[in-house]
Amino acid sequence: MNTYKILQHFLRNEPVVGIEYEAQLQKTLLPHISAAEISRFAENYRTTCSCLIKTVEPKACTTVEEVKDIVSKVQALEESGQIPPWDEEHIPDEIVARKPDPGDIVSQCDFPEFGATEMVLSNGMRICYKCTDFLDDQVIFSGFAYGGLSELSETDYLSCSMGSTIAGEIGVFGYKPSVLTDMLAGKRAEVGTKVGAYMRSFSGDCSPSDLETALQLVYQLFLTSVMPGDEEVKLVMQMTKEAIKAQERDPFTAFANRVRELNYGKSYFFKPIRAKDLKNVDPIKSCQYFDSCFKDPSTFSVVIVGNIEPAIALPLILQYLGGIPKPDKPVMHFNRDELKALPFTFPKSVVREVVRSQMVEAQCSVQITFPVDLKGPHVMEEIHFVGFLSKLLETRIMQVLRFKHGQIYSVNVSVFLGGNKPSRTGNVRGDITVNFSCDPDSSWRLVGLSLDEMLCLQEQGPSDLDVSTILEIEQRAYENGLQENGYWLDRILRGYQSRFYAGDLNVSLKAQDEWRNKVRSSLTKVTMQEALQRILPSPCTKQYTVVVLMPKLPRLQRLKSFLFSGEKRLGIEGKVLIGTTGTLVLAAFWWKYSRARNVT
Repeated sequence: MNTYKILQHFLRNEPVVGIEYEAQLQKTLLPHISAAEISRFAENYRTTCSCLIKTVEPKACTTVEEVKDIVSKVQALEESGQIPPWDEEHIPDEIVARKPDPGDIVSQCDFPEFGATEMVLSNGMRICYKCTDFLDDQVIFSGFAYGGLSELSETDYLSCSMGSTIAGEIGVFGYKPSVLTDMLAGKRAEVGTKVGAYMRSFSGDCSPSDLETALQLVYQLFLTSVMPGDEEVKLVMQMTKEAIKAQERDPFTAFANRVRELNYGKSYFFKPIRAKDLKNVDPIKSCQYFDSCFKDPSTFSVVIVGNIEPAIALPLILQYLGGIPKPDKPVMHFNRDELKALPFTFPKSVVREVVRSQMVEAQCSVQITFPVDLKGPHVMEEIHFVGFLSKLLETRIMQVLRFKHGQIYSVNVSVFLGGNKPSRTGNVRGDITVNFSCDPDSSWRLVGLSLDEMLCLQEQGPSDLDVSTILEIEQRAYENGLQENGYWLDRILRGYQSRFYAGDLNVSLKAQDEWRNKVRSSLTKVTMQEALQRILPSPCTKQYTVVVLMPKLPRLQRLKSFLFSGEKRLGIEGKVLIGTTGTLVLAAFWWKYSRARNVT
């Protein structure tokens, strides 16, 4: 139930009706409301009828006189009849104007062990679907193909990395976003796209009754060539510029950008796009690159999970996914083992930094990052160890910072293992991060407590209770996941993306279970301690980065902070230097003052 509606019911005694009744009421009343009635009712909203105008700006710049001037101009245009009628955009009845010819099933394989079916279609697209009854009104799907932004040269990266943004504003499904919104009114179907470092992907969520609509959007994604006009380019680039400027004003964006810059060695891939960079973006190249990312269906594997009826879903899959035409020549067809790796390096020593930003309310965020480099023949087991270690670190740091010292509400320990290309034989690189928010005055003390706790775990190991708790948490999450569509979607996708996948999904999924069970059965306080020493830098205090987001200080306080920090950095020589400088400044001021008195 909408909180706002309940609040209005309490304050103004407005009726609270259900969503279905409200929709039915609107469909019943709207056809009987005429334009003349709306015009008469609009008279109540003239600026002369007790009107309140509120402006929202990053900084208070607009004056009352400027607002009055704008209102007067609008009133003059309205009274003289110079405001043209609303230009209603044409809303097509169908997303796909001409239905494609269905494709064929080239091969099919059933996996009764986990209740899924795999098909390879005549256009080369691989489909795996799993029917569930976890939620009556949910079907989710995702498709991926290898090859992404890491294949680009540094000169092409800026324009191509903007492809998703620019093409998305113009319309990647063959229609403007505003038109598509009206076309999808009353339906629950959405599809999104992502172009990452090593993969391109699309994903969607829909109601079973709207599965055809969702698959039509995927079909349109592959057939649409985004062709930006001059006016569209100008408008989209202006919108993008404003969006980037808004991000630059956001303290947490500046914080996240600096974290990436530190952790990944100022690589062009992780460099944030500034408003001034947009002049170097070629919108035509951006859209052409985006089009090529979703052009060849033979490079994609698609997983569909949810409440689907095969007798109804299969004909739709064959028509809209199997009906995507395969290009004469392969487009962005990459071998996962031959992808280019991202150019980045983690700092070799300790880096501690403060990012200060202007804030309305003082806030403080902390991120501590440790590098992870998994090697050897047992990489997959190591990945499972990383998952258990992250949960152990999160639990123990939470116990210290919240329950012992009462300084924070929550701690998040997250894992990123996507640094290296997804080859079948290479190392796995990434990082483990510790994030929490706290009072600015206690931030560095809490960083020290977190590092001390991690060092204690490396030197003394966890307790038996810690290990049993982590195992119980993981087992509960696993059992809950077995009853969720999202879990199965992710698990099957990981099966296809596993380094052990060689064409047989069943073998890959069984290997996942074997790795998990092997790590669980070997998990003791000794093996956990060894994993902490093996996977993290040992000791953990020798290599890490920590970035703290702080509110920007007033100028006088910043000067005081600089002077004290200068004293700490320079010691006795610094104090002498600062004292001498201060004396010279006072002497110069007094000399100037004396000359002014003598002249008078």
